[in-house]
Amino acid sequence: MPKSVEIEVKKNKTKKNSVEKGKAIEVKNTAKKETKRKITSQKEDKEKLKKALKRIESKSAKSTKKETKPTKKVADSKPKKTETKETTKKNTKALQTIKSEKPVVKKPEFLQEYYDLPYRYNETIVTILAQTPRRLFVYWDISDKDKETYIKAFGEDFFEKTYPVLLVHNQDLNYTFEVPINDFANSWYLDIQDPRTNYVVQLGRKFKNIEQTKNININAVKQEHINLQNDFIYITDSNKLESPNDHILFELLSDKVKYRNVKDGTEFTKDLKNLVNGLSESYPNEAIYELYTKLYEDEIAREDFGRKNPASSELGLPTSSGAFRSSR
Repeated sequence: MPKSVEIEVKKNKTKKNSVEKGKAIEVKNTAKKETKRKITSQKEDKEKLKKALKRIESKSAKSTKKETKPTKKVADSKPKKTETKETTKKNTKALQTIKSEKPVVKKPEFLQEYYDLPYRYNETIVTILAQTPRRLFVYWDISDKDKETYIKAFGEDFFEKTYPVLLVHNQDLNYTFEVPINDFANSWYLDIQDPRTNYVVQLGRKFKNIEQTKNININAVKQEHINLQNDFIYITDSNKLESPNDHILFELLSDKVKYRNVKDGTEFTKDLKNLVNGLSESYPNEAIYELYTKLYEDEIAREDFGRKNPASSELGLPTSSGAFRSSR
C-alpha cells in the first residue's frame, strides 16, 4: 500500500476519533445541563411549596388573631385588676389571722374505754340499799354451786316445788314480815313503815305444798349443811342497814343565829328557841305557824335545836314515825 494512501487513512481515522470524542463530550454536556436544569427546577418547586405553605400559615394565623383579639382585650384587661385586689385582700386577711391567732395548746388525749358489766357474779348474796326513808332496794343471787347442792338434797324438781321468799327483820322494833317474790326477778323494792331503824333481809325458799316436806331425806339435808326450818329453807342473810331519818337533819346548830343588814352592815343575834315562837309575830298567817309547829313538834318539845343529828341511835331518842304520822 502506498504511503499516501496510508496517510489519508490515518487522517480519516483521526477525524473519526475526534468527531466521536466531540459527540461524546456534547452528550456529556447535555446530560449535565439536563441534570442541572432538573435540580434547579426541583429547587424552584420546593421553594414554591414553602412559599405557598407560609402564605397559608400566615393567613390562618391572621384569621385566628382576628378572632382572639377582642376576647384577649376583655379577658386581659378586667381580671388583672380583680386579681390584684383579691391578692391584696387575701394578704391582709392572712396578716390579720396571723396576728389574732394564739398559740395552740394541745389538749391531752384520753382513751375512751367501755366495759360491759356482767349480768351476775355467780355468788350467793343478798344486799339492801336505802332509796328513801320508807323504801328499800334489795338484790340477790344464788350461785350455781349452791343450786346443785339444793338439787342433790331435795331432788331435781326442787326449784319447781318451791318459791323464793324475802324475810324483812326490823331489829330495833323486833318484828318480821314476809315478801313473796318469783324466780324471774333478782331485785325488789320494799316499802317499810319505820324509818331510822336497823333492817336485815333473809333470802330463802318455801315449799308450795307442806305435804312435800314429809318426803324430804333429812340425812341428805344434814350432809349438805342446809338450814331447814319446817317448810322454810334458809339461804343467806343481807347486810345490816339503818334506814335514813325522815326529818330535816339539824347538825351542830348553835343556840343563836347572826343576822347582817346588807345596806348598812349592822349585825345582831337572835336566840334560836325564840325564833320558832316568834313566827306568829313575823308571819301573821296562822297556817305558816301551824305548819312549822307540826313539822318540828318533837324538836320543840325536846328543845333539840342545838344537838347533833337526831337520826343517830346514840341519842336514845324514840322513833319519829309517830310524830310524822300525826303531821299527816
